[in-house]
Amino acid sequence: MRNLLTLALALIGSSTLVASAQISNYAPVTDARLLNPEPGNWLSYRGNYSNWGYSPLTQITSANVSRLRPVWAFSTGETAGHEAPAIVNNGVMFITAPNNGLYALNAKTGQQLWQYKREIPEDLVTCCDIVNRGVALYGDMVLMGTLDAHVLAFNAKTGKIIWDRTIEDYKKRYTITSAPLVADGKIITGIHGGEYGVRGFLEALDPKTGKTIWKTYTTVNGSYPAGGAETGGASTWVTGSYDPGTKTVYWGTSNPSPWIDPRAKESDDRKWSSSVLAFDVKTGKIKTGFQYSPNDVWDFDGVNEQILIDTVVNGKTMKSIVSAHRNGYLYLLDRANGGLKYVDAHKFIRSTVYQSIDKNGRPVWNPQARPAVGKQASACPSLLGGKNWNPAAYSPLTKLVYIPSNESCMTIKGSQVKYAAGEAYIGAESDITTAPGLNHIGKLQAVDPVTGKQVWAQTFNSLLWGGVLTTGGNLVFTGSSDDRNFNAFDAKTGKKLWSFKTNSGVIGVPVSFQVEGKQYVGVYSGFGGVAGFFNSGVGAKTKDIPTGGVFWVFALD
Repeated sequence: MRNLLTLALALIGSSTLVASAQISNYAPVTDARLLNPEPGNWLSYRGNYSNWGYSPLTQITSANVSRLRPVWAFSTGETAGHEAPAIVNNGVMFITAPNNGLYALNAKTGQQLWQYKREIPEDLVTCCDIVNRGVALYGDMVLMGTLDAHVLAFNAKTGKIIWDRTIEDYKKRYTITSAPLVADGKIITGIHGGEYGVRGFLEALDPKTGKTIWKTYTTVNGSYPAGGAETGGASTWVTGSYDPGTKTVYWGTSNPSPWIDPRAKESDDRKWSSSVLAFDVKTGKIKTGFQYSPNDVWDFDGVNEQILIDTVVNGKTMKSIVSAHRNGYLYLLDRANGGLKYVDAHKFIRSTVYQSIDKNGRPVWNPQARPAVGKQASACPSLLGGKNWNPAAYSPLTKLVYIPSNESCMTIKGSQVKYAAGEAYIGAESDITTAPGLNHIGKLQAVDPVTGKQVWAQTFNSLLWGGVLTTGGNLVFTGSSDDRNFNAFDAKTGKKLWSFKTNSGVIGVPVSFQVEGKQYVGVYSGFGGVAGFFNSGVGAKTKDIPTGGVFWVFALD
């Protein structure tokens, strides 16, 4: 685990803006457009408020995807992990890169329109790698979070900064790695830093000024050991989803800090760590929450994307949340009227940490797999999770979710730790291994979200760390790491239909868009992130992957 906390020191030159070309006829991104995004654009992190990762475009299909060819590529010159999706608005693409880089490109040709790089303080420290996961668009602005915990608003046409807001003190190890969410006329951002004893929160900003509209902490006094909530983690480092019908923002939270706290009683759930919370978008009030892993000791963050869909359960249509988690379970929750009610959960990978899950969704721990201070335990999955941050996707055509999962195990042991501002605050040591008896690590799975039944699966030799895209052309796209491939699969059968060998391991989030009537698919290749921190065990097959970020764009020949 020590490697996980390798200090990612990021030092570049002074903040710079370089404008190369003019952007004319830029189409402002309105609330109405975000509510009903046009098929040809990709206006937000997962394409829509429901976090589907789905493009309705149909030009590229399972019948012709074999004709997909690269049409342009863009190198960032950075060697850390490239995990961002592109955001595309009427032919203008915005992509972020590690080290606080932001680029505006012509989405058809790849021509650079402007770029920005932000100076990072020499004493900045973060876990895990110096990644950035994209931007949000609103009006004529591009919104970006930074490693030194600022949110910046840029003029989309020129790249000039409109406002720069400090969200928190980076010296306390607050950072921002996720894309903001624009909802109900507000810019909503989460924060990162759960391995350093930060107190998690979600904050909504005024898009005109960057000033705070509301700020809500995600740890609850009384649920932690005395004083523990102030340094209790529950950070909010992956972009949430939004239900406009109930004005509810759904956002996940990270592990508690420390992971293993010897002061915690068995009844201390350490809420709301490792949870999903329902926020009133107007006030920021937490309406309710569901805790995936109460009093978590395995680093099973609950930040993974909440996919909002309608399901049919016992013959009745239900407003649902589907979410695949680090603990190895795919959850189905009822979100009627902005609520959160447990319905069911199914294992999607090997998981030994729970004996069962009760009718309210509360897990019954497996005592053999639960570590403590001085007690080593063996557990599956490892802290990398059955699925990590890299988003699953949903297709309204097949009504399946496509989960980028991984099989791994670990030994983990608690250790004494004392909080000190700016220092790692974990209280555990661990060693990650491959899962015994399996000849694969990564697995892309198509799963029925109601029954948990696996419809098809494709396995991979090494970690599957990229996001997933589904399309109206009956396709599923994702990248793999050790073979450096970007792949397309038949959404119904799982048959591999196409692949392209890129420059590095693919851990980006693919998107699809249209310019002048032509459909494109784009993805970052650039291995790194926490997946690049391991040289043995699960990392044995990825340690020699070449690094360096390139954004690839493909179209039919």
